[in-house]
Amino acid sequence: MIEKDSSNYKRNLILGVSVPVFIMGLVSFFTDVSSEMIQSILPLFIIDLVEKNPTFILGLIAGITTALANILKGVSGWMSDKINKRKPFVVAGYTVSNLSKPFIGFSPSWEFVLGLKATDRFGKGLRTSSRDTLISYYAVEKGKAFGMHRAMDTLGAVVGSLLAFLFLFWAWSYSEIIFFSIFPGLCAIVLIFFVKEVDPTKMDETKLKYHGESKVDKIDRNFIKLIIILGVIEFASLDIAFLQVRSRDYIFSGLIFLIPVFYLLTNIVYMILSPIMGSLSDKIGRKPIIVSGLSILLVSTIFLAFPIESSTFSLISIIIIYAFYGFYLASVDPISRAYIADLAGKNKRGRAYGYYYLSVGIISLGESLLFGLIYDLFSFFWAFLYVSILLLICIIVFIITDFSKILHKA
Repeated sequence: MIEKDSSNYKRNLILGVSVPVFIMGLVSFFTDVSSEMIQSILPLFIIDLVEKNPTFILGLIAGITTALANILKGVSGWMSDKINKRKPFVVAGYTVSNLSKPFIGFSPSWEFVLGLKATDRFGKGLRTSSRDTLISYYAVEKGKAFGMHRAMDTLGAVVGSLLAFLFLFWAWSYSEIIFFSIFPGLCAIVLIFFVKEVDPTKMDETKLKYHGESKVDKIDRNFIKLIIILGVIEFASLDIAFLQVRSRDYIFSGLIFLIPVFYLLTNIVYMILSPIMGSLSDKIGRKPIIVSGLSILLVSTIFLAFPIESSTFSLISIIIIYAFYGFYLASVDPISRAYIADLAGKNKRGRAYGYYYLSVGIISLGESLLFGLIYDLFSFFWAFLYVSILLLICIIVFIITDFSKILHKA
């Protein structure tokens, strides 16, 4: 069923966002309970599974699956605009992901992990552009809507990583924890059916019927310039899996079960700050928020590059770094998505998100591979130094780019 008018949803708000946005937040909550139960221990599971070059293999899995997801986001975003339907992609994507990833726990080798993780990311690639498009359609204030959605998503990550910690503390095996993730995943699959489809040509965001204005709908070189810059930022980012691997050097060997707790801290900070940063970006602009997040990540990567011995100081330091990582995520992730909505017309929003994720997938294809290779062949010092240099370049480019002109021309 195509929903003819989204204005009723925009008048009925839950926590300041429309009902469909809240439901999609719940879907993301349960999906992330499932995903983060796995992700908070997956690097440890892979390192136990792999004997030779484990960090490179971890980077290989992260690089291939992340690139696959982002490239598919590009394809699915284009297709959703082509057929003018988003819900089928969202339903299929959440179903594929939540039914495949729990079986990672039974993998006898890293190749099986790669295959199942790729299936999970295939599902993510199917759903994300269409889900973000639906959120932008139903949003009252885009920054707030994306911020609240990410906060609910991250609340699921908090619960998932907390459960992983408790299960590890209770001596569950990695495999048992990973398979248990199927139960919250099933809840997510059921909930997504309650979100209705939207036909953007029948929406009325400005109290006037929308008939498609070529200026608004056109995705021009200014928009392409923005998504390339945002994609480069993704290339210069640090996958949290590598932070988890590095954090083993900061804690005593008998406290390995604390890593999911550190992961939990990142998600708590992310959850709290996402709606705040989203609303703040609606008021003061997207650019300063993104720059602040990148700068915090730069400070963290520089600190991680230097050797350290396990001590009380190192424990406090790694806790602060995980908190900084949460600030970085909250400042960059939802704000980048809101930027896309600022520049894209309603009829082309799925395509716009698709282009964004496609650029991220292509640009970041080698990021995890290269980091893992440098880490294993040389040392963590050179790996984190490499990321720090890339981040510094990205921050400079982002600062000197006049996004107001891009927005004005668009």
